[in-house]
Amino acid sequence: MKKNHLNTLALTACSLFMFSCVQEADNSLFENRYAEEFMTMLGGNIDKSQTWVTGTVVEASVTTSGPATVSAYTLGKESRVLYGRKQVNGSGTFRFAIPQNLDTEIAFEADYGDAEKVWRKMDLSLALEQKVTLNLGRSAAVRSAMAPSNSVVSPPASLCGSSNSSTDGGYAGHHFGYTTFPGWSWDNLAKAVPEAKNPSANGQITNYELISTGPFYLSLLYGYTGTYQSTVLGYYYYKEEGKYNDLVMVDLCDVLLHDYIDGYAKVQYQLNGEAIWHDSNFDYRDGFTAPFTTQTQRLNDDSYNSLLVNQKYGGVNGLQGIRGLTFQINVPVGYRLGFYLKTRSAIQSQIDNLRKLGVDEKYLKSGKGLCFSGAALNAKTTYAFRSVIQKYDGYTFMGLDDTPAGGDYDCNDVTFGLTAGNGGSLPGVLLPGVKDLDNNKYYNNDGTITEQPKDSYVQNVIEGRDPFDFGNQQPAPDPGTGGTQPAPIPPTVFDLPAWTIAYEDMGTVGDFDFNDVVIKVVPNTAGKATVYLCATGGTNDAELHYDGPSGDVNFGKVHAKMPSMTNTRDGITKPFVKLGEVDWPESYTMPTHANRFYIISGGQKICVTLQPGAVPKAICVAGDWQWPKENVNLVKAYGTLTKWATNINNAEARDWYNHPDRSNIISF
Repeated sequence: MKKNHLNTLALTACSLFMFSCVQEADNSLFENRYAEEFMTMLGGNIDKSQTWVTGTVVEASVTTSGPATVSAYTLGKESRVLYGRKQVNGSGTFRFAIPQNLDTEIAFEADYGDAEKVWRKMDLSLALEQKVTLNLGRSAAVRSAMAPSNSVVSPPASLCGSSNSSTDGGYAGHHFGYTTFPGWSWDNLAKAVPEAKNPSANGQITNYELISTGPFYLSLLYGYTGTYQSTVLGYYYYKEEGKYNDLVMVDLCDVLLHDYIDGYAKVQYQLNGEAIWHDSNFDYRDGFTAPFTTQTQRLNDDSYNSLLVNQKYGGVNGLQGIRGLTFQINVPVGYRLGFYLKTRSAIQSQIDNLRKLGVDEKYLKSGKGLCFSGAALNAKTTYAFRSVIQKYDGYTFMGLDDTPAGGDYDCNDVTFGLTAGNGGSLPGVLLPGVKDLDNNKYYNNDGTITEQPKDSYVQNVIEGRDPFDFGNQQPAPDPGTGGTQPAPIPPTVFDLPAWTIAYEDMGTVGDFDFNDVVIKVVPNTAGKATVYLCATGGTNDAELHYDGPSGDVNFGKVHAKMPSMTNTRDGITKPFVKLGEVDWPESYTMPTHANRFYIISGGQKICVTLQPGAVPKAICVAGDWQWPKENVNLVKAYGTLTKWATNINNAEARDWYNHPDRSNIISF
């Protein structure tokens, strides 16, 4: 029996060995076939640096003048995307990932928490790993935005005039000192309100009103007009859309007749590395190279047009900041509001129209023409609009034309910025909602335009609630008295850019649709990352894992969370499944740690290889990537992918993932 038992064991072991050999041989054949067919699909050789992650790692070494919150974010975009954030006291280094695309620069900001910020930019190369050393220290002692300083001491009275309420008695605009913007704000303004360009032809919003959510701030920034005549900037508000019988008009200040308001320059600029703020003004005739002005008192006053200042010093490369004299706008919550210029001569047809709309007669007797942000209030000429609004880098910029009878309609004669607080010194103030009156849609703070407002506080106001009503959270019990106390406000946590990881489950060879398992990972500034299951196109019931800093996290079988062949055929048919939150330390970046997310399918561990030049079984793409439909290969869905795969530094193809064949992808 023993002998027979041993023979049986020997036979079994031999059989297992032979099966193992056959299985290994089959796996090897499978792998070879997979690689060969992938290369055939690609039609070229894989770049030796290719790791199949569309990301670049930036390592920033920064110096500060003390404790500061240092942030890195997009530059020149409508919505500001935060790439990384770190608390730095003196010096620090942090790593973060950015999408490998066509962007040529990113921004850095050091926030010292006292309305004082320092900005710098970084020029990007094509390298997959890049380093930068930045001095974000303050160049002088902190100067409060509420205590402005002048480079021109005691400017001549002829340049100041009776410019606001403290001297004239006719304006309601009490200024709150200066609000500082990054040096690249002029570049943003040039995009928002380019000279001699029709903004409506560029798809910009030119007929709009704002919906008050409480007080906010307006800061003068830039003008491009050749007139010195009286031009009054003001705001208007009323309660019910389209009914102007209760309309109120509030004059803030004269912006063009004088260079100064109460002795302070309307706009100032600061050169990199300098502490002093230099005076600027609005009128383009006052330039650096020629005495364009006919007013002798403006010659040689060392106060030049802000646009020419920007051009002279090379924009952000030479300018640290721009700051504008700031006024508070305080309109009843829920009321509609807009802005106007009161200038030149009255137009009878406009007066008749305003009278027909129910505007109070007292506002029709100034003898001045009016340019409103709401087109229904303007004189009807070639175009009805006289204003434009645009968002860049988290700031809202607005411009008004100074010709009620028409002009060039470029809407940049008087421009200003809107902020939630004066230099950030007054927290809790919210920017208003913006409604495009031409299409009855809302312009959100992230630059998107939607049927309903995305910003929760604007939704609250529209629905008649307090803007700060954030739900039904009850106050926490006070353990000391048995009473209640307000729930503590948690630290603000910001999401960093999302990443999409798409896997082949190796159940078949040759489809290369990379939709067998699709997940989205959203890191944040609290050292965490939220994981979502987005699609399950594979027949194998793969198991999803995360090899984190505290060990392996098993999310379980994907088909238990989402049935097979979901969100891979007819668009998004089921919502993404939130799998949970994992630890994502500051040292982790997707280009270097995407392989920590992996699936087990058919006994194989499948992940983003991160081995340069290898054939991929998973890819990691920046953003909310739209994966191919079932049985549509990557190259068919994204025609420029081959150029990037075979040459990772091909500048034309670095953002291949933004250029799909829409008939072959899953649309969101």
